[in-house]
Amino acid sequence: MESPLKKPKQHRDTGRPYRSKRHPPCDQCRRKKLRCEADEGQSCQRCQSNSSPCSFTFSLHPSFLPNFGSVSDHQEVEHGNGEKASPVTGVDQFQTMETPTCPESTINFDSNPINDPAGDFLLPLQPGYPLPERPTPQAIQTLDYLKGVSSQLIGASGESDPWLLRHCKFDEHGFLLFHQVHFRNAGGVPREEKIPVHFLVTGDELYDAAKETTRYPNIGSRRDELNSLVPLECGQRLVSLFLRFIFPTLPIISRSKFGFTPSHPIPDTTVLQNIPTHLLAAIYALAQPFTKFDEYLSIINVYTTPPTDRLWRITFEMILEEIHTPHLATLQAGLLYLHKQHQGSQTAVADSPFVWSFVGMLVGLATSLGLQLECRPMGLPAWERRLRRRLWWALYSEDKWRSLLMGRPPYIRNDEWDVTDLDDDDFRIDTEVFSLDHQAREAFCAIQFQGFARLFCLADEVQQRLFSLRAAQRLSSNFPESLATARSLLTKLKEWYFHLSPNLRHQNKPFPRNNQSDCLHFTYILLEVFIFRALLRPMVRSAAPPRLFEEPQDSLEIMVDDYIAHIISDEEIDPVPAIDNDTGNAVLKAAENCAASMLRSVLRMPCDLSAFWFSWCRIGFATVSSFMMLLVIQAPSKEHAIRARKLVDMWRQALVRGQCQMMDLALVRLNGPHWMGLTRNFFLPNHVREAIECTEDQ
Repeated sequence: MESPLKKPKQHRDTGRPYRSKRHPPCDQCRRKKLRCEADEGQSCQRCQSNSSPCSFTFSLHPSFLPNFGSVSDHQEVEHGNGEKASPVTGVDQFQTMETPTCPESTINFDSNPINDPAGDFLLPLQPGYPLPERPTPQAIQTLDYLKGVSSQLIGASGESDPWLLRHCKFDEHGFLLFHQVHFRNAGGVPREEKIPVHFLVTGDELYDAAKETTRYPNIGSRRDELNSLVPLECGQRLVSLFLRFIFPTLPIISRSKFGFTPSHPIPDTTVLQNIPTHLLAAIYALAQPFTKFDEYLSIINVYTTPPTDRLWRITFEMILEEIHTPHLATLQAGLLYLHKQHQGSQTAVADSPFVWSFVGMLVGLATSLGLQLECRPMGLPAWERRLRRRLWWALYSEDKWRSLLMGRPPYIRNDEWDVTDLDDDDFRIDTEVFSLDHQAREAFCAIQFQGFARLFCLADEVQQRLFSLRAAQRLSSNFPESLATARSLLTKLKEWYFHLSPNLRHQNKPFPRNNQSDCLHFTYILLEVFIFRALLRPMVRSAAPPRLFEEPQDSLEIMVDDYIAHIISDEEIDPVPAIDNDTGNAVLKAAENCAASMLRSVLRMPCDLSAFWFSWCRIGFATVSSFMMLLVIQAPSKEHAIRARKLVDMWRQALVRGQCQMMDLALVRLNGPHWMGLTRNFFLPNHVREAIECTEDQ
């Protein structure tokens, strides 16, 4: 779209000195580009006749302001997109850059300022203080699709004070224009309990040098390379597969911008050409595993290897380059990159520290774009507000789940965002819905991701209350408090399931036909696993830590240590129970039931997991393996150990049956200790040893 930074040329009457610097007009006359006639120290004649407040009666004369320099009135400034902006004149920047206001008939200067939606800056500061004029009405327009510029949020404590900027005079587009660096009022805020929201909009060329520091050497156009790797006719089908299989679980693209309609599920090639290269490459790459569901693509892939690796490389390189001038597409591509498929031996290896660091970069990017703020009051197009809200919740899920699964402190603080819960309006398309079948698909997409979003909040609560540093230190030896916390969290989980839409529940559906909700149920039971895992911590006291020594030691000390080790080597080292048997048995039975529920859930999943799953579920499967091993190692009796060992054996069979790369790491975590022998890798009491031998003989 055309950048609103380019001002429409106004008709000039040279006989009206509305831009005079020596004898400047009042604000009202300057906006209307009319000659201003005023007596010394009084309102101008036009303001007097209209009974309008005149800036002459309360404003400082520009001669009292410092001289910041100026350029010619007729000089035009070139923006990063090559367009020409209106003249900029230093000290007159706050006075001459506004476009004409709406006619006076649309502005009521006599209304009660307390009821004005523009906020508290219209309130008089003291009795007798002249009421400031109303701001220019602001048009709803995009912030993300402006050409040649990028935007970043001005934070509450930023060097440009939002509470100072709220007093600025923005034009009808919400802009206050400077030379290549501009302020954009978000529009609609501040409101009660909402801070003033402004964005710093900067010409892209100002960051060319910074981009060079993270730019990868590249010969030729990446867009041309992408079109050669994936012809547009294939790209159309890949985007359609993305919409069908991935969007319901990860709804982070705007279907309105892709031109999707119920009767036109495949986007036009002209639309694809306008999608940023890194976002389109990520969509192509993530949709590759589903080409078997497209007749044309399935035939092509039989004879050629999909260029998935190169597509991901293009995505990554361009993210690092575009991070200096980010748009929503940069964050979209980054979120998709987090879910790139593992290949080869990487499927059985834990995520490297890069993954968590990359999540942090995306959180920083999102907060720079202002996604942590509720955008519904802002003057943005409906599609852009919907997209920003869904993007925030998708990023929130990455932060909370990966924090829990990787044992890292989350990046997103609860007191630093105010985006409200998602609802059906966040999943609408800017086209009319025609068929009932399409309406059903839309409803399923909306309720599934809304269910995920509520579960993300519970994951954050589990992490904070059970696994944060302070909570884990306090609760690891305090069973009563752990039990009380666990009961509260389990109750919330049950309430979440109770309010889940009936068509998403697996209850009384041992083999559901629709497997798109399998990932949702897996994450639900996985949260139960984490809660019971926290309950198992204080049930057994930890052994004394090993004695520390510094090398080298003299030979006499080594002989003494060997002698002591020989004396105690045959002694039984039993975990010491920290709670009474009745309470312990009840908790263990519930934990075993949780493990059995996870086992049943995985056994009824289709072997190929044909639906899209979050990539962090791979770590989730491995977490379940560790949980089941804990039930064996920490079993307080032979009966509990036998039941736990049988669960472990059935879990291994389920993972082998799955034949899914997402389960490879879980199988490695299970088989590793068994290959060397549990008795060799763990301190086991006699009743656990007997239970292991008993189950091995059966």
